Amino acid sequence: MGATTGSLSEDLLAQLRTIDTPTIANALELMNIRPRTEGFMRPEIRSISPVTSTYVGYAVTGVISARHRSPGALERRDYYEAIEAIPTPRIVVLHDLDYPQTVGSYWGEIQGNIALGLGCVGAVTDGGVRDLKEAEAMGFPFWAKEVLVSHGYVHAVAYNVPVDVGGVYIQPSDLIAADLHGVIQIPLDAAKRLPAAAAALAEQEAIVIAAAQADDVSVESLANAWVESMKKGAQSSY
Repeated sequence: MGATTGSLSEDLLAQLRTIDTPTIANALELMNIRPRTEGFMRPEIRSISPVTSTYVGYAVTGVISARHRSPGALERRDYYEAIEAIPTPRIVVLHDLDYPQTVGSYWGEIQGNIALGLGCVGAVTDGGVRDLKEAEAMGFPFWAKEVLVSHGYVHAVAYNVPVDVGGVYIQPSDLIAADLHGVIQIPLDAAKRLPAAAAALAEQEAIVIAAAQADDVSVESLANAWVESMKKGAQSSY
């Protein structure tokens, strides 16, 4: 079942991978569909892996803990079936019940290989990760709160349930984008408009950047550049 197709075309997903998360945030601001202070994870959820592009996927969600053994821990097969219930490409998003004093890592070489093999492109957690060299070698990036040494008694207690990670409420199959800046949730009904909005932003910003880089840059030339930029739809935000 692992080849479930999501609502977005592969062409659109490919376009989204070319847009960095700050530009995605700016484009969503233009659409005015949520407050500008929402939808992106707190800076504590940072890129642990060296990434140079944007990773986009549908969220496979879960809840984990590592501090104590649990008789209610889910089986490995439950995890694999939870992954396959979500369309590809997938990003695993795990909330750690031990947060903020996390102690054991769910993520490492083995789980990275399993997730990669099942069509996941990366992992996001408010817990910790380890085996960083192996993860980099296999091309499976981590976004996490911290790096941990041990896996403790790590186990899962729920899959594909709503989770709060980094201050963002993530539902199963939500669209996630992540890069070196961090992680942002993209409303599915806005995704199709993002490439055009990003292109418009680039055009608007190019006017001001060109003025700033000109040999004869001045207060007046910058002010005029902003006027021209706003004629093309730029909004005043800074």
